[in-house]
Amino acid sequence: MQKALSLLLAAAVLASCATAPTGHVRHGKKSSATGAKTAAEAQLDQKAFLKFYNQLKADAAAHGHKPELLDAAFSGAPQPIPSVISAEAAQPETTRTFAAYVGPMLSRERIDAGVQNIRQYRRPLENASQHTGVPISVIVALWGIETNFGARQGENPIIPSLVTLAWKSPRGDYFRKEVFASLTVLEKTGMKPSELQGSWAGALGQCQFMPSSYLAYAQDGDGDGKADIWHNEADVFASAATYLQAKGWKAGLPWRVELGSVPNLQGVSVNARGLSEPMSLSAWKKRGLATLKNGALVGVPSSTRFRVYEPQPGGPAFLLGPNFDVVLRWNNSSYFAYSVLSLADMLKAEANL
Repeated sequence: MQKALSLLLAAAVLASCATAPTGHVRHGKKSSATGAKTAAEAQLDQKAFLKFYNQLKADAAAHGHKPELLDAAFSGAPQPIPSVISAEAAQPETTRTFAAYVGPMLSRERIDAGVQNIRQYRRPLENASQHTGVPISVIVALWGIETNFGARQGENPIIPSLVTLAWKSPRGDYFRKEVFASLTVLEKTGMKPSELQGSWAGALGQCQFMPSSYLAYAQDGDGDGKADIWHNEADVFASAATYLQAKGWKAGLPWRVELGSVPNLQGVSVNARGLSEPMSLSAWKKRGLATLKNGALVGVPSSTRFRVYEPQPGGPAFLLGPNFDVVLRWNNSSYFAYSVLSLADMLKAEANL
């Protein structure tokens, strides 16, 4: 309990000192929300959308999909969803400080709920962890932050949301592929288009997989012959752990080590989120890496690649290991990855894992 309290206090101190947003966008470039449109502009937009949509239907048919599934996903005439366009322009790292994002993710309520869920689902969690090497605490932390342990999976219509993003997002090609993947999900699961709901960005189920991730990584965790990430917790855990394993999770490596001082960053690329490019531990030592607390990197191979992370200039700085990058591949937000792994540390301590 004392260790968990120390972790919580350390995270709170870090969050309280972070005051500047980093400017990262989860999907694509920064942009401003679209302002009010005139009737003529809206009409032109709808005309452009329908032209895009009709081509998308033709492409879906060319890929072997049933284009009528696209029509069935819309209520009435196909049209873009303005709230989805606005949501992409208002990503957390462009609109919220590190403290405002991370603080609620590490709330006492979330920690207590995580510990309770670990106790309730211990057996399927152990199965998922043993098969993949991904710690129980990380699986549960992801689950808790993505959907509040399955309670908030999203109520946005997946296909209309993805079509909107394929039309308007700077990452249109990516979302176009996800539209086709969502059609495959329907064909594979037998779900109706209206049943396919989730986040505004097109993420599905309790682990918030994009449709292509569902097709690639969804697992049957309890042997019933289905990979149900909406209703079956064993499948959710097995699927999330399999994804992390496939993306390179390395058991036993520290994900975060606090730095007494920031190494020499001259000539090192640092992005808008305060994340440096990854470099080997030996390269950081050549750049004056200070003595690390608690011998945290004893035994870590010198070739292991770490990033320097300074959430706020002048605030606490860290070395972030390969497993941080693995969580970034789940959601390319430094706020998100930091929150997940910090919560995992707290769950590990309090649940005595």
